[in-house]
Amino acid sequence: MKEDVVLQRVLFEGNPFYDETLKMYYRSKRMARKTTEGSYFFPEHTIFDFSTYFNSFALGKWKKYCVVDQVILEIRARGTFGLDLVGYTIVGDQIKKEWFEVQRYDLKEVQNLRIPYPGHAISTVVAFRIETISDVEIFEANYVSHVKPVNVLQPRIALITTTYRKETYIKKNAELLNKELFQEPLYKSCFVWKIIDNGCTLNPSEINNEHIEVIANKNVGGSGGFACGMLMAGEDKLKPTHVLLMDDDVEIIPESFRRLYTLLSFMRPEYKRYFISGAMLEIGQRNIQHEDVGFFDVSGAHGPVKRRFDLNRLKSVVKNEELLQTDKVHQYSGWWFCCIPASVADKDNLPLPLFVRGDDVEYSIRNHAKFITMNGICIWHEGFGGKFSGAMELYQVHRNDLILQAMHDETSDVQVIRRITWLFWEEIYKFNYKGAELILDAVDDYLKGPDFIEALDGVQCMLEKRAKDNHLERIPEETWGNIDFASLYDYKNLKRIKKMLYDYSLNGQRLPGLFCRRQTVYIPYGWGYYPEKQFMAKRIIAIDSVNHLYTIYERSPRRMRQLKKRFGEVMSRYERENERVSLAYKHCEKKWESQAFWNRYLSRRESEF
Repeated sequence: MKEDVVLQRVLFEGNPFYDETLKMYYRSKRMARKTTEGSYFFPEHTIFDFSTYFNSFALGKWKKYCVVDQVILEIRARGTFGLDLVGYTIVGDQIKKEWFEVQRYDLKEVQNLRIPYPGHAISTVVAFRIETISDVEIFEANYVSHVKPVNVLQPRIALITTTYRKETYIKKNAELLNKELFQEPLYKSCFVWKIIDNGCTLNPSEINNEHIEVIANKNVGGSGGFACGMLMAGEDKLKPTHVLLMDDDVEIIPESFRRLYTLLSFMRPEYKRYFISGAMLEIGQRNIQHEDVGFFDVSGAHGPVKRRFDLNRLKSVVKNEELLQTDKVHQYSGWWFCCIPASVADKDNLPLPLFVRGDDVEYSIRNHAKFITMNGICIWHEGFGGKFSGAMELYQVHRNDLILQAMHDETSDVQVIRRITWLFWEEIYKFNYKGAELILDAVDDYLKGPDFIEALDGVQCMLEKRAKDNHLERIPEETWGNIDFASLYDYKNLKRIKKMLYDYSLNGQRLPGLFCRRQTVYIPYGWGYYPEKQFMAKRIIAIDSVNHLYTIYERSPRRMRQLKKRFGEVMSRYERENERVSLAYKHCEKKWESQAFWNRYLSRRESEF
């Protein structure tokens, strides 16, 4: 016997304070509004298109990954309107549209409509359009399916968040989940949230309940917090089938958790070990998707598998639901929203003690993870554009990339040390000597081996590296007027003769100062390389345009020679010792992943304070 099951709710409104998200729900020249009866009022003579990020249905993925046959659009409504069922796929670079149903309804009373999508549909996503002829009220709309109960699984999900002094985000998300998810009968017995408080700044009595538990923890970084959370989740009476690793500085939408739960409920057996990778949307531009799956490129860089999507656009919505391409190797799911089967995240397959950065990359690569993404399963996160830290990006990332490569032979094609070399010289050429030193520190500390990393106090290490880093200040008014922000990020290659002089002289650092330009030049702070701007300069001002901060890079041939000498020494050591050091890391892998290690590690950190 079959029963109707809701696969996905249709959302009629988002946060009204964010105009840029309205088209993620529906596209129209006029807005719907909520009535006192709880329905939504759609004014007459208007088209409302639900082919959107939150309200289209990923038919192609549901057919592939889940035990679901027919999909039905169910609408409870009153009024006179036309209803079109539509579907979309990308052919070449163009959107191809399918028309499935075009009907007119004249509903004098509230009625429940059930319109099936045809089984032969080949669209990547399906959706619907409403053209109101009179004023229309819609009380509810869902994508449903008629399924056998035996095909429905019962997932139990443990959310795990490592937090460090992000009280505002945590409290806001706790309030939202308590109100909109944990009180619903279908979900209340299927979710718990373990908040690992590395900052010990949350008051458990204000947050704890039958679903949420705040666990005070010393600051062992993100990797230590998530390892602690995995262990605590495994001991919970819920006996979770999945763990959902989620950042602390995010804004959530409860519907994402409902859709995750439903997706897991119908998963085909052959996909049960896949990770569900939620998308990171940008808080600063809420319709922009930064990443849903990343990859560790052979060049040594990290980046998103997909390009940056504007989710207000139909083409982006459809393109986002295409199956992930495998041409970009070493893919990973960021731990801002990553759902992992508990059969994978068990007590002897825990993160490495990397403190921060790279733990999610390593974990995906270690477990040969494959991923499912879906529109509407997402969080909003602060963008990375205004967060550059040399201590983090130049030291921590590259130290951990070297460790990752040492432990996993499948990443032997990744040119980590070549990227480090390239970045070192980029920083030298723009006189960022502090950044160049942090890059060398990354290689130096990696070469000290696993015993050093295991014993390292991550907090103290980061404090020391930040002290070495550039210190940014507010841009003064007299400087502000001299900056051409419109062309700040413009890039130009040097012409042949200039480039020869630039390379030979290390941007003038091997020549007397009288050969250098007198005027101050401006470049962006952080990532990026601008040889034409910084050519033969004496003084470079690096601008953080997001936060309106700056720092100054001063030409210093003496400092350049010191770092050049150290570079030669460190790289010579790498050539001599990397094989031995790499083998030592490999021998530590199983130990570092084990419950026994993490019990000792977390206990030891506790005793140090």
